[in-house]
Order: sequence, then structure tokens, then C-alpha cells
Amino acid sequence: MRIRRLFQILLLTLLSGVLGVLSTQANEIKWLQGGKEVYLVRKADNFIILYDSSGSMDEKYPGTYMHQLQAVRKILLEKNATLPDMNWQAGIYSFTPAGEMKNLIDYYPMQQYDKKKFSLTLLKKLPLEPTGPTMLQMGLFELNKIVPNLRGRTVIFLFNDGQYSQVDSMPGPSKQAAELAALYDICFVVINTSTRKNSYNELKKIAAVNDCSYMVNIGDLLGNPEWMTNALFEVVDDPHGKDMIPGYIWENIQFDFDKSNVKSQYKGILAEVGAYLRENKNTRIVLKGHTDSIGTHEYNMKLSHRRAASVRKYLVEKEGIDASRITLSGFSFDQPIASNSTKKGRALNRRVEGIITGMK
Repeated sequence: MRIRRLFQILLLTLLSGVLGVLSTQANEIKWLQGGKEVYLVRKADNFIILYDSSGSMDEKYPGTYMHQLQAVRKILLEKNATLPDMNWQAGIYSFTPAGEMKNLIDYYPMQQYDKKKFSLTLLKKLPLEPTGPTMLQMGLFELNKIVPNLRGRTVIFLFNDGQYSQVDSMPGPSKQAAELAALYDICFVVINTSTRKNSYNELKKIAAVNDCSYMVNIGDLLGNPEWMTNALFEVVDDPHGKDMIPGYIWENIQFDFDKSNVKSQYKGILAEVGAYLRENKNTRIVLKGHTDSIGTHEYNMKLSHRRAASVRKYLVEKEGIDASRITLSGFSFDQPIASNSTKKGRALNRRVEGIITGMK
């Protein structure tokens, strides 16, 4: 009897293990229906935050309680929280001396990107009150001591309001940016923090030094810091390169023309997504917003971000998913999956794609 009892226990243990595996497989197989495997691929090897904490950043941003510097800090904290770790080298520097005998102050010197350390630097080390001159020319010049030591592509996130302390003996900021771009593999993502119209011509020139550089207004980033995302990684069907994260894209969430609200017919899908994310704590999700081709590129870029943000809001508020596990990106009408010349094709293009990563 004792031997039989031991055999029964052993059999039940084995069956439990098999059922557990089958249950896991069923859960994974469920996500293989109606979608395909994709990959998050790193587009840049390094990124640098150039932080403007000068006295000109003390203007209140319209419609908020924050001055420009507080808005920048908020954006950086939000962006860091949702950024997947893809083996970057990263640094945070300020070109506002504020009494220090340096042209470029290092708060997070170039090193392996570490989300927690990056966040602590943003919270505890960066200046909170705008003060000092805007030594943008000197700061850009000092990049010549940093960038040559980096391998691969470097994205420079430049925060500035278009104002800077003129140093007549040095080339202007846009000329220096152009010289850097000619020497090294650099992209400038210029975040225009100005609250005034037509006061940032020099920033426009920096954003036009090459094809991979661009400018974003800070108003578009508040609450949606993912406008910075597209410079750092992309989602592709075929894997390439050394640094990539496999993921799985599920059924698209589609939208009515010029709308960003989640339609009721997709709430069942999002409930399944939410349940999966709750059960699998190590997974993350990237939401890619898209539009059809009607309207301007700029308008549709904002619309594509609103659509992705709408799906994020649903997952956070209705499904209880931590917003830090969700990364957004918007692509306007640049990535159609059907012809925009037909009504049916345009409807298919008005979508949000969800890519789940961290699946075992």
C-alpha cells in the first residue's frame, strides 16, 4: 500500500507538471493567433541629453503650473520610465555653467544606460531652478571631446528655447551642429522649449543638419514623451543587428476617421491583453499609432500619438496596467499597410499596433 501511495503521488506530480506546461503553452498559443512575430531593433548606439537649465527657462509654460525647466524634467522622467533597455551608452550634460568652471557639466557621464541610475540622476542631481547663462555654443563645442570616443550612431536630445549667450569668437550653434554631423554619425532631436512664436530659427537649422535630425515642440511632448522614441529604436519584421528584442504583434485596434477614441468592439481584445500583462509581470508593450493619408503630415503625427495614448489610457485605467510598462510611438501616415487610395485601405491604416515583449 505504501508503494502504491508513493506511486500515486508521483503520478499526480507528473500530471500536474504536464498540465502546467500545457496551460502555459495554451496561453502562449493564444497570442499566436491573428498576429505575427516582430522585433524591436536599436537604431542608435548612444544617446546624450543636453539639458538647458539657464535663466531663460523660467517662463511659465502656457496652460500649466510649470516653468519650462520643470516641464523638461517631467518629460525626461516620463520618457525614462517607459524606455526599454536596449544596451545603450548614455549621458546627461548641461551647457549652463551656473558658477562652475566647465562649459559642459556632466551629471551622468557617458556610460552604460541604467534605468534606475538615470532616474535618480534626473530626480536628485539636475538643477531645478533656472539660472545662469545659456552657453550653447560652448556646450556644442565640448561635444568634440565626447562623441569621438563613442562607437556607432549617437542621438543628441537638445533642449533649448532658441536663446543663447552669444560668443562672437565661435561659430553659431547651427554651424557647430552641422560640423559635428559632418564628422560623426550624429542625429539631433531638438526639443523646442520656447513659449514664443518665431524665436527659434537657430533651432530649426540644427534640426535640418541631416536627414535623421528633427525638431519637436515641448507642448507635443508633455504627457507624450514618446515623440523621442522613434530616434532610438524601430519595430521590424526581420531581425538584424546584435541588439534587438523579440516581440509579438496582436490584432490591430482600428479607428474612425479623425478619431482617437477606443471603440467598444475592441474592449474584448484589450481585456485579453490586460489579463496577459497582469499574469506575466516581466512583459512590456509598445503601442504604435498610425493614420491614413488625409490631412497634413504634422496633423496626422499628432493624431497617431493620440490614438496610441488612447489605447494606453484604456489599459491603465480599465485593465490596471502600470503606465511605465507601456511605450508609445506615432508614425503619422508613413507606414501604411494598405492603399490609401481606397476607403477600405484608409480604414485599415487608421490603427494602433500593439507589440508585447518579454514573452518567454
